[in-house]
Amino acid sequence: MTRRKPPAWLRRRHRGASDRELIEQLAMGMAVGDADGIRAVLQPDVVVVIDSGGRVPGTSSPVEGADAASVALLALMTPETSVTMVSINSAPGFVLEREDAVVGAVTAESRAHRISAVWVVCNPEKLRHWNG
Repeated sequence: MTRRKPPAWLRRRHRGASDRELIEQLAMGMAVGDADGIRAVLQPDVVVVIDSGGRVPGTSSPVEGADAASVALLALMTPETSVTMVSINSAPGFVLEREDAVVGAVTAESRAHRISAVWVVCNPEKLRHWNG
């Protein structure tokens, strides 16, 4: 009998403290506009998926590589954007807020003490429950 691994979405729910620290470092890098700080927590082959639903200009998915990923993540930030740590689907994450409205929800997955995948939801339809 072969043991199967649980699906990825379920494995992500049980992340440890190191994952939380990586997410916090990513959030801080985005909040202060630190491209080097962002790249430092990303795997060289990181993949960033931005779900804008076609409603947020300038977002194209997926973005691959630490350099391109840091540029794409920083492009989501404006001087008015704040970052707040939250739990998203029982995993560490953060939201991007402007004018008291959530404009993005960010989660990530790590491998070997660095972030290997980032998911950003900017689609206003999918963020309705955050802004209800």
